[in-house]
Amino acid sequence: MQGVDESNVEQGPPIISPTRRIEIVGTAQLGNDGYWVGLDVAEGWVDTWSRDEDAYALRLKGDSMAPAIRSGWIAVCEPNHRLVPGEYVMVTTTDGQSMVKELLFENEEGVNLASVNSAYGERRVIAWADIDKIHYVGNILAPSKVLGRF
Repeated sequence: MQGVDESNVEQGPPIISPTRRIEIVGTAQLGNDGYWVGLDVAEGWVDTWSRDEDAYALRLKGDSMAPAIRSGWIAVCEPNHRLVPGEYVMVTTTDGQSMVKELLFENEEGVNLASVNSAYGERRVIAWADIDKIHYVGNILAPSKVLGRF
């Protein structure tokens, strides 16, 4: 039997990269069908870890992503990060619809996405030809993490 001070867990490597300031570039109002439209520029920023020099943040409003992501929370988008199945992405289609969804998988034809809130539909397939941009969502932060005036 192991003693109280013994453990089979090894300590991980230290985090040596500092947080950095990522500006909140706007507010995403979540609407019908889980889409959002950009509103006026939100003030403030978040300090978080991101190696993506082009990272930006969006303040999210609405319930299309509840309960996983609540209204008022912040999504940190990383345009240069690879897409990861099972994690969130921000997608803008060529007809101007923008959404944050879970990426189920991608293939040569396009992406297969799932809504977080099933009230907004189960799955959606979008062809690459219909995607204007797709950015990995690297972090979701609580409103209490927002710094600066807003």
